[in-house]
Parts: sequence; structure tokens; C-alpha cells
Amino acid sequence: MPPTNADRRLDPRVLAAAPELALLALLDSALAICTSALRAEHPTLDHDLRPDPEPPSLREARRLLAAAHRFRCTVDRYRNAVIDSLVPPRDHADPF
Repeated sequence: MPPTNADRRLDPRVLAAAPELALLALLDSALAICTSALRAEHPTLDHDLRPDPEPPSLREARRLLAAAHRFRCTVDRYRNAVIDSLVPPRDHADPF
């Protein structure tokens, strides 16, 4: 099976050049586990129907999921910037 993008990001040579990618992979995993646990505890998070009144724990779970989503997007942008910085710029004068 060919390596995935995540596998390539955790390649020791890549981590030597950009060790922060290991932390970003850890954050991704932690956010995915948090999201799964919240959805398991509050199955109605995936529905538009909200109980009235909404229990405080459900309301805060919604807020936490929204914040986690924004944080994941920020982490993705940073990861992409780091990876882009590892790729040497192409010399446009060289046709090969």
C-alpha cells in the first residue's frame, strides 16, 4: 500500500526539517477524538432539531465543536504553510 500524505508528513526526514509537523499530527488526532466523543455523548449534535430548553452540556458541546472546527482549519493552514516552505521554489528560467 502506498504511503498516505499523513505518512509522508511524519517521515523522519520531513520531521527533521519541520518538527512541528509531529505536534500538528497529534493535535489532529486529539481533535478527532474529542469530536467523536462529543458526538457519541450528544447524538443530537448532528441534527438540526434542538431540545427546548437545550441542556447546558449540549449547548457547550456545540460551541466546542465549532471552536474545534475553526482550530482544525487554522492548523491545516499552518501545516500547509510549513510544507510549502519545505519545497524549494522552482527556477522559472530553467525549462527542465
